[in-house]
Amino acid sequence: MNKQIEQTLDSREVAEMLGKEHKNLVRDIRSYVEELSLLQNEESDSRLKIEPSDFFQESKYIKRGKEYPCFKITKKGCEFTAHKLTGIKGTEFTARYINRFHDMENTIREGIPQKEKADTQDRTRIMEMNARSRMAQTYLKLAQVDTLSGTYKTILTAKAAETLAGEPILPLPKSERKVYSASEIGELFGISTNKVGRIANECHLKTEKYGEYRRSKSEHSVKEVDTWVYFESVIPELERILG
Repeated sequence: MNKQIEQTLDSREVAEMLGKEHKNLVRDIRSYVEELSLLQNEESDSRLKIEPSDFFQESKYIKRGKEYPCFKITKKGCEFTAHKLTGIKGTEFTARYINRFHDMENTIREGIPQKEKADTQDRTRIMEMNARSRMAQTYLKLAQVDTLSGTYKTILTAKAAETLAGEPILPLPKSERKVYSASEIGELFGISTNKVGRIANECHLKTEKYGEYRRSKSEHSVKEVDTWVYFESVIPELERILG
């Protein structure tokens, strides 16, 4: 019977993905193995066996004639590690390890290529990944803009993950509320755009209840700017204010 070789990532590569020193990742993995071992000892249901080696496999590597510890990390182990992370770091790592396992699966399906072909493919893959990483960082930087709404930040973070992985891995918000620009609100009430903005500022209507900031192209340049848009909830409030 042919047993499928389990795909793993070297902990040194995973440390690079995480932007963490390898020795610190090894320390963290040892604590993860301890956690899994405790669960293994406490688990009474034989149908739900937890084997630490299904996640992390201890190994060693030689550097300058000296032996150092490392781990072979399975896909389960990467998932376990990702769950220990929060926010953008967890998103970026998830996208990176999914991409790597997809690459390995494709290599197995296509057969082992000749060395020259493999080297070319590796260089191309690295260049593509670097380009994706730069684009993802652009999305993530935009997501840090304080004036953007939570919904828009979620969209930008999801786009960053999709750019890195090459496929959607985080769900986008299911639907967005109908919004109006200041000029559209002005047309509804027969007042100027400037007056809409002035009333909104004076009456404290620029809150999450009545609208949000969104990124849009400036009317006067190619730059993108933060623009306040209004929800339908502002209409009855303006009717009350304008009498």
